[in-house]
Amino acid sequence: MRRLEKPNWQRKKDHKKFILLGIIGAIFAIPLLFGVVNFFNNLIFTETNVLANGNKIIVRAGGDFQAALNKAKPGDMILLQAGAEFKGSFTLPKKQGKEFITIRTSAMDSQIPPEGKRIDPKRYSPALPKLSSPTAEAVIKTVDGSHHYRFIAVEFGGTKNGENNIIQIGSTEERRIEDIPHHIEFDRVYIHATSSKGQRRGIAANGKHIVIKNSHISGIRRKGDESQAIAVWAGDGPIEIINNYLEAAAENILFGGAGSSLKLVPSDCIVRDNHLNKPIKWKNEGWVVKNLFEIKNGRRIKVENNLMTNNWAMGQDGTAILFTVREDNGKASTIEDIEFTGNIVRGSGNAINVYGEEGSGGHRLTIRNNLFADIGGEKWKGRGHFLISNDWNGLKIENNTIIQRGNVTNAYGKPIRDFVFRNNIIYNNEYGFIGDSVSPGKPTLSKFFPNAVVEKNIIIGADSSLYGRNNYYPSSIRQIGFKDFVNYELKADSPYRKRGLNGKTIGADLNLANVGGD
Repeated sequence: MRRLEKPNWQRKKDHKKFILLGIIGAIFAIPLLFGVVNFFNNLIFTETNVLANGNKIIVRAGGDFQAALNKAKPGDMILLQAGAEFKGSFTLPKKQGKEFITIRTSAMDSQIPPEGKRIDPKRYSPALPKLSSPTAEAVIKTVDGSHHYRFIAVEFGGTKNGENNIIQIGSTEERRIEDIPHHIEFDRVYIHATSSKGQRRGIAANGKHIVIKNSHISGIRRKGDESQAIAVWAGDGPIEIINNYLEAAAENILFGGAGSSLKLVPSDCIVRDNHLNKPIKWKNEGWVVKNLFEIKNGRRIKVENNLMTNNWAMGQDGTAILFTVREDNGKASTIEDIEFTGNIVRGSGNAINVYGEEGSGGHRLTIRNNLFADIGGEKWKGRGHFLISNDWNGLKIENNTIIQRGNVTNAYGKPIRDFVFRNNIIYNNEYGFIGDSVSPGKPTLSKFFPNAVVEKNIIIGADSSLYGRNNYYPSSIRQIGFKDFVNYELKADSPYRKRGLNGKTIGADLNLANVGGD
């Protein structure tokens, strides 16, 4: 059959439709063309698998992480491919602006812990990009004035042979306060040794406004050398160390211990909800073990609601907690306005050492509402003293429960001034309050703790002739009324629950399930 041709009016209408469709197609095609051009322009930058996408920079396996750091602008996010390895020593450049550059895993939020939850490496490691250094240089380091970087859900392995720091914030040689790195944060990160020789240090946090939270630092140990999970000595703070698992041989956390060109004092720091631990298996492996927590130089530091476990005599005498001013920073070194509250210290050779004879001395230390348990004994190789002391101005020890095998004190040198010991539960053991070359009890208090306030304590095994009638002297721990001899909580009907000063409970009153965070 012969095909009928369209009339002229119909052909003109179809022609207009074709023109209209062409215009519409061009409208959509032009942005698409620019997108293709931009994509290929990005490929110029992504020859090493780094892809810029708006304010996101994606670094794939084999990509150049340092190039991404150099390219990033304040407010940008760098996504490192989940599970990919990046080897090198990476520098955080100084940028203009006050928005954070965020470096995080490319994994979805559902594949990492929620905000405020501590990371569990066994569960989440597959979702983390893995950074490590093939040399002795730190995996992450700063330049003068580096600032506003935040790491989320990233794994940091160690350096070659475990030397130096995994994370190095600050150089200690800054000449101007504005050169101190600042506003650098680590959230839900995993930092660990990868060498059989251990690792010297996890984080050297020598900066201002440094935050380390919800993270896991482990395997930090050395033979013949000190090691710390976190150390701060050449920054003035503030520093926040919150809800982490911290594992190290010499000191799990250390403030001070070395000098800085600016003579800075770490200040306004918070250490809260952490678990500081030394694995028991380390006892027979030869690592240098010293303390769980130490301040050698610091001001206005709060240490609260932490769990601290396992410390034995090896590199030192096995004392868990040290407040010992050391003149590494000259006369600028001091310890003042420190609060140690709501913590559990379990398993150590001795409990506390207070020493303020160097630098500008030690001033105003409060130790309140803590549980010290399993202090001393063969397992920990220590003498089991609660307080080793020399020269301090203002020491208040209140509402602690102390289960120790040694004496209440081992005092020497210069006296402790303005000393208050009140509402505590403690064993007297062989000598109780004792100091060098003086009889125990009141003679020791007179010489080493002049004008001391010692009242409303339960001193197991002592009698009133030693410390006066304003204390309680049960002959056995079983008379106190503990629920058990593990957590040492008082029963509701304990005769001592409301016998402290102003009707307060004697001993620690902790929510044990919440101590140490998670």
